[in-house]
Amino acid sequence: MISLHKKIDNPFLNKTIEFLRQEMIRIGIQEGLTSEKTIRISQELDTYIAKYQMMSNN
Repeated sequence: MISLHKKIDNPFLNKTIEFLRQEMIRIGIQEGLTSEKTIRISQELDTYIAKYQMMSNN
């Protein structure tokens, strides 16, 4: 069976994505979803997710 989604085994990338996701949620709850901090973390998270997706497509 062929898997359509390749799991990336990159502990640093996986932990970074999970940390930023949790941090974004925490700050979003505390400061609001449109706060500068929440948006900055969201953008950083987007960058790491894009890297993850690029790796999984190779």
